[in-house]
Amino acid sequence: MTNIRTRHGHSTAPTWLWIPSGLGIAFLLVPIIGLIARIDPGHLGDVILAPESQLAMGLSLLTSVIAALTCVIIGFPLGYLLATRTFRGQRIVRTLILLPLVLPPVVSGLALLYTWGRTAVLGSLLTDMGLGLAYTSAAVVFAQIFVSLPFMVMSVETAVAARGQDFELTAAELGAKPNRVFFHITLPLLRQGIMTGAILCFARALGEFGATLTFAGSLSGVTRTMPLQIYLVRESDPQSAIALSLLLILIALAIIVLVYRSPHAPKPHVRRAKAQSAAPQPTDGLDPTPETGASATAVSDVPSPARASEDEASAPTIRLNACAPERGLDVGLTLPAGATTAVIGRNGAGKSSLFQIMTGAIPAESGSLHIGEDTIFDLEANSWPPAHARGIVHLAQAPLLFPHLSVIDNVAFGLRAHGHRTRQARTIAQDMLISLGVGHCADRGPEAVSGGQAARIALARALVIDPKLLLLDEPLAALDIDVKSETRRVLGRVLAGRSAVIITHDVEDVTALASTLVLIDSGTVARAAPVGQFEHRVAEDGAGAAGHDFLASFCAADREGILCSKSQ
Repeated sequence: MTNIRTRHGHSTAPTWLWIPSGLGIAFLLVPIIGLIARIDPGHLGDVILAPESQLAMGLSLLTSVIAALTCVIIGFPLGYLLATRTFRGQRIVRTLILLPLVLPPVVSGLALLYTWGRTAVLGSLLTDMGLGLAYTSAAVVFAQIFVSLPFMVMSVETAVAARGQDFELTAAELGAKPNRVFFHITLPLLRQGIMTGAILCFARALGEFGATLTFAGSLSGVTRTMPLQIYLVRESDPQSAIALSLLLILIALAIIVLVYRSPHAPKPHVRRAKAQSAAPQPTDGLDPTPETGASATAVSDVPSPARASEDEASAPTIRLNACAPERGLDVGLTLPAGATTAVIGRNGAGKSSLFQIMTGAIPAESGSLHIGEDTIFDLEANSWPPAHARGIVHLAQAPLLFPHLSVIDNVAFGLRAHGHRTRQARTIAQDMLISLGVGHCADRGPEAVSGGQAARIALARALVIDPKLLLLDEPLAALDIDVKSETRRVLGRVLAGRSAVIITHDVEDVTALASTLVLIDSGTVARAAPVGQFEHRVAEDGAGAAGHDFLASFCAADREGILCSKSQ
């Protein structure tokens, strides 16, 4: 006897919600059952196979598909811009988009008729050119687009608003230009929203009646869609109307099921990594075997095509001035290049805002950033380049691995954006993954790696393009203690000789990684000094200094006295 165990997860939904939910299901299902109960099976085949029925069904499917595709082509860009841009008249545009949802279909048809009809100004111009719309098959498509386009726009706008722009910004920081970001990141990530919108548009177009009848008429084989055919026969032959209605329902259901079962539809299960060997894979983010031979490639030995010639002198300093009053930020800093600087400060002090200004994610009112002789931005000179042209990569607390790409393609993405061929990019990416101890994860999906592995993969993706400056925002905060310790060791190795700035609240991060320490307090630099020379005034006259309380707590955690020197 087979024992079947049911796994019950905790749910916060109250049980009584099943009552209105059941009523909602019944409200939708009972009419369909009532329709099916009235069907005469003997009459069904003759009605469906009738020439008029086949013409109407064929026209409905053809025009609905054309309308849905058109809605994707023009509705997706509109929904995306509404979600990602702010422009004058945006509220008016959104109101106009939603208007067809509340207009009676007949009113929509009249609006189309008095705009594109033969006696209308625009319609008469088209008629004179032999392109008249009214009472043609094109009029059917126009009517269907008019009533269904809002579904596409709303689906995309909702999907973009829910997902945010973090992945796009990450791709831009890796050097991807807007077109590459749009086609390789944005479109794949919004695939589910686009598909949902297209299905809704198709379903709405398939059932459109009022606007079609008013604008296109009911000409057999030309404008008579299935809803019009059902309306035409419902009084003279109710059984035919019922049979055609059932056919329309079944076709709509079949289309929806086929679309959701396609290989490109969102899957409820988690993609599994490709089997590469019979050996068990580690779960703590560490490589299962010591790095030996070819697998022990040091980061410094990994080819870095994006790096300037080795003969060029490294930048001696990083000079940053940034003022953003809306963020309460006014910072002036000079940091050593080719080394790691740690930035500390209480939550809300402005550390993350400082990073966002450096990458271009948020604007500054004034300021400049120079790395050696390179000018990253200079607002006085009207220079504010986009993120992809700055050469600065920001590693956030979340790894932000592109979910639709494998691990190796994630790491190779920046190289492809810099013009390298796929095979070369993947080879370099594999070397970098091996050097960081996660080479065995190359063919996995991002959802199939541990937190420690994801942190290393994101680091590999950043290092492989060799950015001018690497920004790390608490990269170890979400890791377990053992994984954090090992990942910190790897960071210390790979950051040696590179220009990097790390935000942290952990004393061990500073002692293990940084040569310079900067304290940010209330949007300004309170103190900056080399690690070990960071003076902490313990006397009462120092208690009023900016960031004194935070610095006292931070230095107190430095039990070995490596960071701070105390003065009376």
